[in-house]
Amino acid sequence: MKLLIVIDSLGGGGAERSTQVLCEYLDKKGVSFEIVCLYFYPNGFHQEMIDKGYKITFLEKKSFFGQSMEIGEIISKGKFDLVHSILFKSNLRTRFAKTFTRFTHLESLVNTTYSKERKFDNKVNQNLLAIYKMVDKYTAKVFVDHFHSITNSVKNHYVEHLKINPKDITVVYRGREKLELDLDIRGKRDPNKFVLLNVARQDYQKGQIFLLQAMKKLKELGRTDIKLINIGVEGSETANLNRYVKDHNLNSTVEFAGFSNNVAEYFSIADVFIFSSLFEGLGGALIEAQSAGLPIITNDIEVLREVVQKDLNGLLVNIKETDQVVDAIIRLRESPELRKNFEKESLKNYQNKFKQETSNRNMLELYKRLC
Repeated sequence: MKLLIVIDSLGGGGAERSTQVLCEYLDKKGVSFEIVCLYFYPNGFHQEMIDKGYKITFLEKKSFFGQSMEIGEIISKGKFDLVHSILFKSNLRTRFAKTFTRFTHLESLVNTTYSKERKFDNKVNQNLLAIYKMVDKYTAKVFVDHFHSITNSVKNHYVEHLKINPKDITVVYRGREKLELDLDIRGKRDPNKFVLLNVARQDYQKGQIFLLQAMKKLKELGRTDIKLINIGVEGSETANLNRYVKDHNLNSTVEFAGFSNNVAEYFSIADVFIFSSLFEGLGGALIEAQSAGLPIITNDIEVLREVVQKDLNGLLVNIKETDQVVDAIIRLRESPELRKNFEKESLKNYQNKFKQETSNRNMLELYKRLC
């Protein structure tokens, strides 16, 4: 079997991290594969993957049809048994590559693209999104052979919005290797400090502005013992987030640590993992947090109820309601026993649903079936 993976980039996001994890597994299993990236970003996983000998091609052309044609040329020359595209831009370009050559196309559905929440993102052109949806709906039926969805919630989203036949979608959860905490660092945590960790790029979708509003309220309550750390690449909301921190003098309780390849260090100092996404496909960082045995606070939306067990290993709140977020943070801060119970259940939930080996094995089985 010879596989081509097409993805927007190998920057520091959940889909990109999952692709890196999957490639490591395929390499160990002796599966021949190559990777095509639409774009190159300085921060991300690409260098680690290149150092391991993976063949990665960064497209030279930047226009939609130019990249579609270039992908078609790569597929034609490579004689691949299966082409697996990941993320929206790559999916559309790979579909149109079928106008240049023939191949079997597996497409990953990794987000709830047409969520109602997107209407509140002022950086999204709603008319253009409506056009994209029409194109997406038509070309999905014409060009894609099979779909992979990372959750049942995402599958249901596309069945509803694009009218895809449910039989044409296979659900395989993303998996992660168990994240091993640095026990030395964890043992030296200051008991007078309570650390909230958020891992996500700084975009509207990830909802960090609502975490900052909660931190402002905590400061007003005199809870300067609580600190928020965000790990993630800069994005469309970075300037707004930095401005909010400055305007409300939150520098002592909020830290933007940027992209990191050593997330275990940050998970080791964290007391609680807090996830504020307004819409999601799954939330890969949530899996890592559960594998590290952290208690969770997360937004109460359908897909995250599929990933986190409400009141068993996490508190689910309306992330836009500042008082709810603050109450959840203080509740876990003041309840060591509850945190301990949540820690055990987080690890159990990870082992039952999101182990890396299980996810990778199921993806390889899907590849073989389609080939």
